[in-house]
Amino acid sequence: MSHELAYLKYIVLYPQFNPIPVGVFNQTPFSFSSYQKAWNSGIEFADVGEISDMLEHNPLLNQMLLMQGAALAVKDVSSMQYPLILGDVENVCGWPKELFFNEGVEAYIAKIPLADQPGLEEMTKSINAYVAALPPEKIKSFRAIFDYRMIRKDGRVARICQESIVLKTDQQGNILFFLALVSDISHVKRIDKQHLHLTDGTEHLLFEVDDTNQCSPLDLLSKREVEILKLLNQSLTSDQIAEKLFISVHTVNTHRQKMIRKMGMADTTDLLNFLKVYRLL
Repeated sequence: MSHELAYLKYIVLYPQFNPIPVGVFNQTPFSFSSYQKAWNSGIEFADVGEISDMLEHNPLLNQMLLMQGAALAVKDVSSMQYPLILGDVENVCGWPKELFFNEGVEAYIAKIPLADQPGLEEMTKSINAYVAALPPEKIKSFRAIFDYRMIRKDGRVARICQESIVLKTDQQGNILFFLALVSDISHVKRIDKQHLHLTDGTEHLLFEVDDTNQCSPLDLLSKREVEILKLLNQSLTSDQIAEKLFISVHTVNTHRQKMIRKMGMADTTDLLNFLKVYRLL
């Protein structure tokens, strides 16, 4: 199945930092209420107690997050609140976790630059539609990885990677509780475009938010391309890779340039970093 067909199948207030991208004027303006709708916020109230208890009383989990410089939160979709927040929130997001505890998801979204908010909404729609179409046995294998920028309290802009799984859905497949693991990837992702990786453990779909803030499918790398990248990640030279794979050096270099163009990266280092962040390598 082509990525275009797969996409058809599964259908966060600081404007001074970024101009509105080309094409945004033809779309409905972003608002928090539209973001809520993307989360199917009309669902019935759900009890988060059992999920919070399971995660909150786990000191090793919080310590691990602090050591890794990451933060974790449970999003209650029905209330748009974070009943549980763990880890190094201020280091990652630039704001104290009490802000998000007290003011919820709306406060978090408000810290995301205006230019990234429409793309985040579209990625959210794709995530929810994808999950709703999954059979129950595939929900536990679902993972979404995506990125957006965040304006920190000190004025710096960081790029955040969010990796999420579904904790609970209702009978219609709507997400009730969403677990989000966030980390600062500013040092490894230098390109401005937002990306989304959806997987059910078997299938992998990769999207790029284009200039009209739509999620456009990207072709995944071939088996041979992944083989070459894994060897590049081991710091092998083109000559060494060619010898190991019984192909010419020219073929190795051609594959390298093709992969860089295919993923819209600047060089091999950017490509490797991107694929590792999105767990595609």
